[in-house]
Amino acid sequence: MSMHRFKQPLRRWWSNFHSHCARQDGSVSVETVLVLPVIAWALTASFTFTEALRHQTTLQKSVYTASDLVSRASGTILTPQYLDGIHAFMLRMNETTSEVDLRMTLVGWDEDQDAFRVVWSYAASGGAMGALDDASLNATYREQIPSIALGETLLLTEGVMEYQPVFRVGLQDQVFTEIALTRPRYSAGLIFSDPNAAEPPQAWCEFAIDACGM
Repeated sequence: MSMHRFKQPLRRWWSNFHSHCARQDGSVSVETVLVLPVIAWALTASFTFTEALRHQTTLQKSVYTASDLVSRASGTILTPQYLDGIHAFMLRMNETTSEVDLRMTLVGWDEDQDAFRVVWSYAASGGAMGALDDASLNATYREQIPSIALGETLLLTEGVMEYQPVFRVGLQDQVFTEIALTRPRYSAGLIFSDPNAAEPPQAWCEFAIDACGM
């Protein structure tokens, strides 16, 4: 049998196959141009949202850690320098160039006023929040603070981060706010000494045990 009979069909098959592949090359290029931007956007968005969640989670952990550290300082007279040091430790935990503020407030209960009262409050390192007052405390946190007995106190720790996403893919600038409520570990309260704070009026001292000494 002559090989010529087999060569002709083989050549036609190869020619058709080569032509088909050439046409597919154009299709792949078009598909790549269409799909690649979508894939790039998806990867960028995934990274951006993951980074935002990581920063928020780290802020939460740092707030709880700062609150726990200060709640155990019952034998220490707290000072602005001490709380500024806690804030510096908190910044190390967050490892971010974003603005991070810390405010700590010791809260007591006033039965006569049926309201929470600020025993003392300090915004670390001159944070933009400023010290918390009674009106803001009750307006913002009354529903979140558990019931406490007369003479008891709670340490309210607030952390605020101004976060700017790395890429603009649907996520705008965010302000993350985390709070922690911790009972002083070894005493009814925590003593805070601030030479710049005014002496509280005597009526203010009656709602918490030895409040004027804190």
